[in-house]
Amino acid sequence: MNQFSNLQKEQIRAVAEPIWNNIIEAARERDYARFSRGFSNDLLAKLSEEHFRQSCEDFPLLTTIEPDFEFIDSIHRESSITILWRLSSSRYQGEFLGQLTLQSGDNGMEIVAVSVN
Repeated sequence: MNQFSNLQKEQIRAVAEPIWNNIIEAARERDYARFSRGFSNDLLAKLSEEHFRQSCEDFPLLTTIEPDFEFIDSIHRESSITILWRLSSSRYQGEFLGQLTLQSGDNGMEIVAVSVN
């Protein structure tokens, strides 16, 4: 059992929402230090500041996510949880999917994956 297995959906949303909000605000502001706050060491190694800045240029969706995201659901695994968000963009029409994966780490809860599709 992991620390997320006993949480109800609203409790999961309450924990994950401020984390996700920080990520999308920091992406809009192109603030890598804030964006990467809470990332696991593995994720930090994969997503350097240079890679983040290049991604912001190559994929403008990252910097145009609207703050009115919606919690969809959560997917539980043995040692982690993925939270799914419905997103919209100020630049692109339609809906997009945000994913945030959290797990327990040496320093508490860590972000091990984040994506927008």
